[in-house]
Amino acid sequence: MTDYAPNTGPSTRAGKRQEYEVLLVRDYEYPGYAVFCPSLGCASQGDTREEALEMIADAIAMYLDSYAEDGLEPPFTPDAMAPTVAEYQAEGYGIEIATVLPADWDAIIADCSAAIQRNPNDAKAYLTRGGTYLNKREYDRAIADYTTVISLTPDDAEAYCRRGDAYRSSGKYNRAIADYDATLRRDPYYDIAYVSLEMAYVALWKREKSI
Repeated sequence: MTDYAPNTGPSTRAGKRQEYEVLLVRDYEYPGYAVFCPSLGCASQGDTREEALEMIADAIAMYLDSYAEDGLEPPFTPDAMAPTVAEYQAEGYGIEIATVLPADWDAIIADCSAAIQRNPNDAKAYLTRGGTYLNKREYDRAIADYTTVISLTPDDAEAYCRRGDAYRSSGKYNRAIADYDATLRRDPYYDIAYVSLEMAYVALWKREKSI
């Protein structure tokens, strides 16, 4: 790709149920993708192209929700893609422009609930639904789903880490620390768990210091 023509369709307006242009960036020396939505200032990453697109859809939805909760329109810069493309092209990265819809939390929950009704032991459906509840800040429901995943697959490091995130987000720092420790016992290379563990310790220290 050498030139970029801005999309003049619906992605030039900010809104929840419309497509947004995103930029997938790949460094050929390392696995995985970084992904950006320059018009909104959102970023994420994924091990595969599909995962990166799912993650940026989640990030966009959370970004839009944060403004909607305050009754505000999110900042939107329709001309931000071109300079972002030029920047990564100049550095020699592999790039691809795609479009995504922001994640529809209610639709995802409905799909997962239907899958669970068909198969009550569908750990992946519980894991996905738990992540959606976490994104919606419904922490108790997220914790319940992650706990079910752990009961079905006791060595699932991701389930422990995500439940730790739900505990940390709800202010239950000791439980979060225990879950991050459990994550690292199962997968010592789960890098994000180290970062999350440190964040939980810092939050706990700040709370205890203020008492």
